[in-house]
Amino acid sequence: MQEIDQMDMLGFLKVRAWNSNRAKEKAEPKQRFIDEVWPDLKP
Repeated sequence: MQEIDQMDMLGFLKVRAWNSNRAKEKAEPKQRFIDEVWPDLKP
């Protein structure tokens, strides 16, 4: 419990918010070409 009392709570929340934003950016769909999505598809 002493570690919790000595913890920098605002710093911890900033790191958690930064991590959440990074995860959100990675989850966004990216523009891709059809060759990259289905490489085995041939006309």
